Amino acid sequence: MVIPAMDYINEIFMTTMLDDTHLDPSIRATVGPVKRTLNKYYSLTDMSDLYHIAMVLHPHHKLEYFRQAKWEADWIKMAGELVCRNYDSSYVSCDIHEDVGSPSSDGEEHKDHPNNIFDRLPSLSKINSSRTLDKLDAYLATGVEDIDVGDAIQWWDDHRSTYPHLSCMALDYLSIPATSIDIKHLFSKGRVFLPYL
Repeated sequence: MVIPAMDYINEIFMTTMLDDTHLDPSIRATVGPVKRTLNKYYSLTDMSDLYHIAMVLHPHHKLEYFRQAKWEADWIKMAGELVCRNYDSSYVSCDIHEDVGSPSSDGEEHKDHPNNIFDRLPSLSKINSSRTLDKLDAYLATGVEDIDVGDAIQWWDDHRSTYPHLSCMALDYLSIPATSIDIKHLFSKGRVFLPYL
């Protein structure tokens, strides 16, 4: 998770190192520019809803992470509203199929899937959106789960029947890579950014 990692780096390494008088002055002098660079990139997370939505949909964090990190109440409310708006607009009326990817046993079209594509328009859907939105409220109302950070996708897969639409959204968001470039590749090109190394 990007936001907790950046918070951790900022708090432990940067703030602590700035205050540590036992460190060599040259190391402390480099901490300032590093902290400014970190804050520059941290502020870029506000340009995408992805980071906040992924945090709320992570069962170990939900909105509780923002509260513990002492985010302003308006920011916490905004993060919850982002999830609700996105869920309501893109996931409440989506078709949920338990057997996605598996062919039918007799090779025939399922009877509950009409051949007319217009019968499945979201505006004509018979899904009770208030009942589905209650699933989001129920998820947010439960406490955070005691799982490892990397187990969120498995948690959502295990809870598909409890939160069918919300699990689709969570799996979509939580499976997005944090970076589009291989980290090993990025670090092997480090001298391009810092030629004096």
